[in-house]
Amino acid sequence: MTKDRKRAVRSSDNEVSQERYELYKSSFEWISKSISEGFYLEAISLEESLITDRLESYLTWRTSTDFSFMTLGKLQRAVEKHETDDALRLLVLDDLNQWREARNKAAHEMVKIEDGKQISWNDRMKINKTVAEVGLELIRKIDRQTRKLRVE
Repeated sequence: MTKDRKRAVRSSDNEVSQERYELYKSSFEWISKSISEGFYLEAISLEESLITDRLESYLTWRTSTDFSFMTLGKLQRAVEKHETDDALRLLVLDDLNQWREARNKAAHEMVKIEDGKQISWNDRMKINKTVAEVGLELIRKIDRQTRKLRVE
């Protein structure tokens, strides 16, 4: 690779890193604002995007295989298949799986009535607030663990 090409790649990498930083910063700010203002589904959606981005990046680094634009379920199966770190496996296969199920209910069952269960709108919103708060903590845990594994 020529010196000019190396410089262009480094410059491009720096631009992508800066863009990712700005997107992450804005996402975390928006999530916090969404939770404080009661827009829990918006926060949950952004949290899923952050979680999948972190897992895609980590798995691509770990396996040298492109994991871009995969669903949460596919990423969980990839972690199950490729990851040996018990802490990350527990986060992704247990904690994230529980959150993913709660996220599905929040996103897809807000107006559905389950036979024999009566859940008011306010109760559903309280549940969604918890899902959003747990998701925010979960993205932080996954990010910390994948960063830790990259330096070991």
